[in-house]
Amino acid sequence: MPVRKKPEIVTFPTADGAAVSAAAYVADRETEKQLKDLLPKWGYETAHIGRGTLREVIRDYSEKTMPTVLIVDISRVSLPLSDLQALADICPPRVNVVVLGTEDNVGLYRDLMEIGVTDYLVKPVPSDLLFRAVARASGRLTARKTEPRVGKSVAVYGVRGGVGATTTVLNTGWLLANHHNRHVMLVDLNLTSGTLALEMGLEPTSGLSDLLTDPDRIDPVFVDRATLAAEDKVKLLASETDFAAAAPYEADAVAQLMQHLRSRYHFIIQDVDRAAPETAMTVLQNADVRVLVMDPTLASVRDAARIVKLLKSETGEKKILLVLNRSRSRAGGDVPIEKISRFVDHPVDIIIPFEKKRLALASLNAEPVVREKIPVTDAFLKLAAELIGRKGTSSRSGWLFGLRGG
Repeated sequence: MPVRKKPEIVTFPTADGAAVSAAAYVADRETEKQLKDLLPKWGYETAHIGRGTLREVIRDYSEKTMPTVLIVDISRVSLPLSDLQALADICPPRVNVVVLGTEDNVGLYRDLMEIGVTDYLVKPVPSDLLFRAVARASGRLTARKTEPRVGKSVAVYGVRGGVGATTTVLNTGWLLANHHNRHVMLVDLNLTSGTLALEMGLEPTSGLSDLLTDPDRIDPVFVDRATLAAEDKVKLLASETDFAAAAPYEADAVAQLMQHLRSRYHFIIQDVDRAAPETAMTVLQNADVRVLVMDPTLASVRDAARIVKLLKSETGEKKILLVLNRSRSRAGGDVPIEKISRFVDHPVDIIIPFEKKRLALASLNAEPVVREKIPVTDAFLKLAAELIGRKGTSSRSGWLFGLRGG
């Protein structure tokens, strides 16, 4: 009988010298002891190794950063697929999950692979199989040929100036992070006059400008240095360059940056700069979801119709969402909603009600207006639900408004 070759005991630093982090929640003492012995020897920083269920994983990591590798045990879970889907909802794309269990079942294995699990191992797990599974999950060995988990790029474009595109980016991003537990990156593509950092009370740097004007610099280290942290799950890339020194950037540079960010965030929401129409249209065409923000004026309806026509001329079926922002009290010159839908050739998906005073106060305080229980919050909740793929308005009942001290 051939002797099993023991896995090599060696550390694997990442490109920037940092060790890969791992956590494990298991159901029995033997597996716990095995992981406590082997993971540190294999060069993993262990955030947690102990007994626990999937629900405890979700509880522990709903409000803090997850390790790169997550090992979970479903041997005592009655509804493993349901609980794993709940875990997947809060896992950023960069996190890979290795599942342990007791059922040697091909159907279960296929179901787990379909929801994005990296590997499924039957206990008791030989050390060499465990080594290869964890190494694949951390990127140290080539992964099996499966579709990689990637985040969704969303381009938000104000069809006219001052219609509320930045407000839409900020409030929708905050809800995705705080109401839906997603990891979100906001990107202000207006490098000279963007107001997203201002609205969030953050000081912009030159980092985003450097990345877009010299895309060869797009790597994990440089992107991390350019990133501003608004909250644990809300990050920002924004610059404020001098008008005289501002250099143009290409849509290809934006696409390259989006590709890099997709592996780290559930959603990358871009506040598209209207000042360079050709680049802006390409950014819109490249995005997974295009959100067009307009007001009910005739000029806004005209421009929305032109952009929708351009986007619908593409091959493929990327999503377009039309947001009507009632940014002023109703006037006699407003175009009725039914005429907007007919003229633009697209239904109005979201209507943001008139909330001038509350929006102005939220802007002054550098905080999202959706912290409050007001009608405008329901509109942005509906938009966030559309981005996630859930139809209808999310109810405010049962949600802890004022989260994080709001």
